[in-house]
Amino acid sequence: MTEEDIEKDILASWKEISAFLGYDVRTCQRWEKEAGLPVHRVLDSSKSRVFAFEQEIDEWMNSRTQDRPKNKRKYLYLLIPAALLILTYLVFIFPYSSSQPHDFKIKDSKLVVLNKNGKKLWDYDTGIKSLRNEEFYRLFFQFKRISENRLHPNFPLLVIQDINQDKEKEVLFVPRSLIPENDTYGLCCLNSKGKENWTYAPGRAMKFGEKLYPSDYTIKGLEVIDLNQDNRVEILILSFNINMFPTTLSVLDPKGEVKREYWNSGRITDLVFYDLDEDEEIEIMLAGCNNEYNKGFLAVLEPDFKSGSSPQTGYYRSSDLMQGVEHQYILFPGQDLGNPALNRNPMGRINIIDEKSVSVESQSGLIYEFDFDFALKEIRFADRYEDFYNEAYQKGLTKSKFTAKTMAELKSELMAQISYFNGRRWVPTPVSSENKPIQ
Repeated sequence: MTEEDIEKDILASWKEISAFLGYDVRTCQRWEKEAGLPVHRVLDSSKSRVFAFEQEIDEWMNSRTQDRPKNKRKYLYLLIPAALLILTYLVFIFPYSSSQPHDFKIKDSKLVVLNKNGKKLWDYDTGIKSLRNEEFYRLFFQFKRISENRLHPNFPLLVIQDINQDKEKEVLFVPRSLIPENDTYGLCCLNSKGKENWTYAPGRAMKFGEKLYPSDYTIKGLEVIDLNQDNRVEILILSFNINMFPTTLSVLDPKGEVKREYWNSGRITDLVFYDLDEDEEIEIMLAGCNNEYNKGFLAVLEPDFKSGSSPQTGYYRSSDLMQGVEHQYILFPGQDLGNPALNRNPMGRINIIDEKSVSVESQSGLIYEFDFDFALKEIRFADRYEDFYNEAYQKGLTKSKFTAKTMAELKSELMAQISYFNGRRWVPTPVSSENKPIQ
């Protein structure tokens, strides 16, 4: 390039530079600072003069033009994660929010199933004109509920959950009637589209002693839990004979097949799950009353317990059932405080205390606390027990009012009357399941 060519190639001011580029001066100055526009300065005066070479400007512009596809690719890389998020939402989240069961309403004889947005998906007609209303089912929806004013908890009668791990939510529904004698409906499992997967009828005709009891059973409630921690849930159903004492706990798999049953001669009022021995399998604890002995009971079953019945004799024993092999079956002393409601003094509520103890509370207000080996740690008295006791004193049924001395005497008497079943007989201390006979 000759000297003359060089002189022609020089742009001697911001005005010339901007004119060459076709953009205003401020834009060109910003490009120098932010994008490396090749501008030079003459430092021979107090105010530096700028100049640039047309060839360098052209090369800079060409490089900018060639970088644009790269920038587009850069933006494309940023868009890919966003696209994946949108795809994930459409595949995994959107179906649950738009087409998956989430909530419900009760309208006349129908269960109306709603999505997460409150829109109707489908309805299921039970054909029961006296079907319980929505207010009732809200008390028995999804989870076990414990009220401070009630000793007995409410177990779910309606559960919405993916029970078979197909990424579709099933609806487990127990129809209940306002007419008690008609309240013998079973459990139905409905798929996400409202079609019946399977149904389960509670109880069956069973002979106890010499008497055959009919299959008039009602479902008290159900629980969905993974007992064996194998990522497959079990469905536990608690049901009892409407008019007589037999009560059954059934364990179903996600296909509705009955895997095992436990029968108790008396009502079961509470059901709690906890890994007592830290073996990553969850034990089942039951509380209620045993009609043969007129006493409250606490039973502990292993998650894979063998089907059978509570320890009974005579009229309360079923020849159709093997005797169960419980981890523990504990009987508690009865109460004679002149109140017919306390005749059997059933156990009503089980609690896990500080992950160290199990407590069970009787209808009268006696609270028994055990360690996880079921050795008795303590007996406490709820306020209502003191009320019952003082009422009995006013009727002349007890020797004294409820005092600290009375408490100490009662504790001693009650401790001596607790009994454990070892598979053959009742004993005063906890027993190991290894010491029980194999059925």
